[in-house]
Amino acid sequence: MREKQCNACPSRSRQVGVPLLIIVHYAPTPPAGGPVSRRALAPAEAIPEGTIWIDLVEPTADEDQRVQQFIGVAISTRADPDYAEPPESHYAENGVRYLQASVISEPEDTPDITDVTFVVAPAALVTVRYHACESFDIYAQKLCKATAPARTPEAIAVGLVNTAINRSARALTRAGANLDRIASRVFRAKESKEQRNQIYSDTLWDLGAQDEKISNLRESMVSVERLLLFLLADGVGENGKPDKTQRAMREAAKTALRDLQSLEEDASFKAQKVQFLLDATLGLINLAQNDIIKLFSVLAVIFMPPTVIASIYGMNFKVMPELEWTWGYPMALVLMVCAAIGPYLFFRWKKWL
Repeated sequence: MREKQCNACPSRSRQVGVPLLIIVHYAPTPPAGGPVSRRALAPAEAIPEGTIWIDLVEPTADEDQRVQQFIGVAISTRADPDYAEPPESHYAENGVRYLQASVISEPEDTPDITDVTFVVAPAALVTVRYHACESFDIYAQKLCKATAPARTPEAIAVGLVNTAINRSARALTRAGANLDRIASRVFRAKESKEQRNQIYSDTLWDLGAQDEKISNLRESMVSVERLLLFLLADGVGENGKPDKTQRAMREAAKTALRDLQSLEEDASFKAQKVQFLLDATLGLINLAQNDIIKLFSVLAVIFMPPTVIASIYGMNFKVMPELEWTWGYPMALVLMVCAAIGPYLFFRWKKWL
C-alpha cells in the first residue's frame, strides 16, 4: 500500500527516548471491569500488566523490542534493521492477526492518508503508525470515558476503524460542501470577463484539490473495507464457532462495513460531481476563448478587403491608368473605408459581433 506524507501533520523528527503512547487497563484481568486510562510510558518504564492497547508512534528500536517482549510476538517496524514489508496486507500467524489499512490523517480540510499496521494479539492490540491521526486520539478519549469499554483487542480494533470511518464521513461531507460552493461560484458568476477568467482559473485548482481529497478518502475506504472483511472471515473462536465477545465484535464490524459501503457510494457520487464541474468549467473556458477567436476572425475579414485594394495599387506596373487620375488617391481611400465598413455592418446585422 502507498503511504502519503501529511502536509498539515508532517512527520516528526523522532528521537530515542520519546515515550510511546499506550492505553492501560488496570484491572487484574480484562473481564473484571474497572477504569481504562491512557498515558505515555517513560523511556525505561516497563509495560504494565493489563495493557490492552499499545499505540506505537514512530517507534524506536528499544520500544519495538519492549513491545515484542510484552506480547510475545514479532512486530515489524521501520526501526528493525531487517525491516521488510510483508508480501500480504492481511494475514494470520500463530494466532496473531497482522492487518494494514490506510487511514486518513488530519486535518479534515486536507485528508491525506497514512498506513497503519494493526497487530491483533491475544493479549493486546498494537498499532504502528508514523504520522498523526486524530481519529486515534478521539477514540482513546472515548474509550477512557466509556462506562463499559471494550476489553478485547478485536473490539478496540473495530472501534478504531469505526472512528476512522466517522472521520472519513466528516471529511467527505466537507468535500461535498466545497463542491457546492465551487458550483455556485462557477455557474452564478456575474463578474466581468477578466474576473470570470480568474474564477475559472481558481476553480481548476480547487477542483484538483477536491479530487485529490476524494481519491484519498476512497483509497482509505477500500483498504479499511478489506481489513473489516478479513476480521469477519477470521473472527471465530474455538471449534470454529465465535464466542459471545466475538459475535459482538462481528456485529460491530458488519455495521461498520455497511456504513463504509454507503460512504463509498457517496464518494463515487462526489467524484462524478468533480468530473462534471471540471467538464463544465473547461466548457466555459472554451466559450470564452471562442469569443476571442471570433473577434480576431471578424477583424481579419473586415481588414482583408482594404488590404487587397492597397495591395493592388501597390503593384509596380508601368501602365496603371489609375495612377494618372487626379482623384485616384482619394478614391482608393474611400474604397478601402467602404470595404471595411460593409463587412462590419453585415456582422452587426447578423449579431456575429
